[in-house]
Amino acid sequence: MWQELIDRFLGFLPQRAALYSGILYAVICFVALKTSEKMTSSYSLPWQKEENRKAREQIKKEGEGK
Repeated sequence: MWQELIDRFLGFLPQRAALYSGILYAVICFVALKTSEKMTSSYSLPWQKEENRKAREQIKKEGEGK
């Protein structure tokens, strides 16, 4: 029953193996991207972080104002 429904709805798409391969590839790419972003933010040095950069700019502006 489920096989017939899948064949009816997905009949116009490429072969099932190619479809599953594409979906798997997209999931792997998404996971790799998110892992890379997480590791980059985790291992960035203190002076590379955005909040520290903003604090340095604020201190710099306060120092120039005096």
